[in-house]
Amino acid sequence: MAREHATGIDFGTSTSLVADQTGRLPLEIVPIGHSTTWLPSVAAMIGGALLVGEEAEDQPANRIIRSAKRAITENRTMLRVGNAEVDADKVIIALLSEIACRAEAAGQSLSEAGEVRLGCPAMWTGDQRERLLKLAAEAGLPVTGASLIDEPIAAGVAWATHRFYQPGKRPRGKLLVFDMGGGTLDIAVLDIAGRDQPVISVLSALGNAEAGDTLDRAIVAQLTAMLASRRVAVGSLPNPHLVDALFLNAAREAKVRLTSTDSHRVLIRGLDLPELTYTRGQLVEAFRPQLDRAEASIFAALRSAKMTETIPLPSGGTRTHSPEALRRIGPDGLVNEIKYVVLAGGMSRIPYVGERLGALFPRAEVFDTTSVAPEEAIVAGLTNTTEYGRLNLHRPSFDFILEWDSGQEVIYRAHTPLYDPWQALSMSTLYYDWRAVTSNCPRRGVGRLRARSITGETINIGINNTFRDHLEIRLGEPTAFRLYCDGRIVITDGSGQAGSLRVDRWPVIHSGNFAELVLKRVAPAHQGGREPDWGYGQKEWAPPSHR
Repeated sequence: MAREHATGIDFGTSTSLVADQTGRLPLEIVPIGHSTTWLPSVAAMIGGALLVGEEAEDQPANRIIRSAKRAITENRTMLRVGNAEVDADKVIIALLSEIACRAEAAGQSLSEAGEVRLGCPAMWTGDQRERLLKLAAEAGLPVTGASLIDEPIAAGVAWATHRFYQPGKRPRGKLLVFDMGGGTLDIAVLDIAGRDQPVISVLSALGNAEAGDTLDRAIVAQLTAMLASRRVAVGSLPNPHLVDALFLNAAREAKVRLTSTDSHRVLIRGLDLPELTYTRGQLVEAFRPQLDRAEASIFAALRSAKMTETIPLPSGGTRTHSPEALRRIGPDGLVNEIKYVVLAGGMSRIPYVGERLGALFPRAEVFDTTSVAPEEAIVAGLTNTTEYGRLNLHRPSFDFILEWDSGQEVIYRAHTPLYDPWQALSMSTLYYDWRAVTSNCPRRGVGRLRARSITGETINIGINNTFRDHLEIRLGEPTAFRLYCDGRIVITDGSGQAGSLRVDRWPVIHSGNFAELVLKRVAPAHQGGREPDWGYGQKEWAPPSHR
């Protein structure tokens, strides 16, 4: 089911954008900057007053608060401004409120916008996503559990939809999205299929906290070393917080300038220091170690994507690739499966990014635009009105909760990775595992397994076209719950009986009729195991050993 109208908000680490789209009409970027389409995601504390946007940018460097969004990524509650600290949530709410006010001033009322979507880093946990939704609601944005979309997924949806509906295009195959912004690097691997309309499956999405801010620090280190060669000891300068802020400003300016020129004259404004000449070659030198680490993340995403594939067995069942088999696949075997690479985020404007990705994926087509500029790709995808109803996610975007008469426990938190990276290097099978033996749940009686959105909405679970709000499970010490990368769910009850279900796609959860999780039964994992049943635990039915 398509949404006829959607508004996207890309609350970025450095800049924020708003876009609007109705049906298949052209995307409209809502101008929320004073002289640009974007709002600087910047705040400043002056005399106890919190300023945001361009007004904040005009304040003294050591009074400016940048990268407030990183407070969520790093689970921080306070942000430093000069020698003081301010409440991070207060700053984020002020920025989101300003986005809403400026959108309304530009003619786009977010309170009447239909569906409003926010982007967030792929690496964010359920708790971090819930924090942003809470702050957005406090800022007056009409958000729901379906409002958050992983940023690289949004960029991939924007590219795939734009290309699919162009005459003679119809891309099919695997797409890698490399989204490097100010605060995070996000990578997603998507599979594109379909004939009349695109069918998009997310095979993996992950990220790390090394992006534009990290490169800024590397450039500052270079500038400091260049001055040291001229016998200028930057570390001995007075007011170190101001010095650090001024150097970071100079680094950001140099980074931007060198996207279109080979050299840049650096003058640290506000300090009596020698002028420096900084070149694109030096920028590449500063950036190279970071992109080396980014390539490691790319290969982790490619291997994670392979874990979702199912391999038919002669017996009629299926299996997934073992971690050991994936470890034997060399880099060429992974990169050659990618047909398309999309560069998103402001950092993609640095030529070295395209050069590295082009060299890494020599057989793929590399795109630095969807239908819009790289820095607008995420907000363009967030406004998509047609594809999210069919989108197949790579892991649950909701919680699984086990309830009993006197309590409950979250046994899977939304967006939790199904395995840790170290496990892929050592384990023979990868899955998410919860066990009653390490829990405080009762060792007898009947429990209720529920699915619930991160905003608290109950999700109906359907098996064989019958939908209920819970699945009953007999409790006991053997009770266990496993999620596999290929969509299998294995539930072991209190008697040790195991049953298997499978989800063909982890859906984007919406309200109303979209709040559904559709499962199907598959062969039990062990001979003699029993599949979960809607009547399980009721008086008129129990496993044979308990009758």
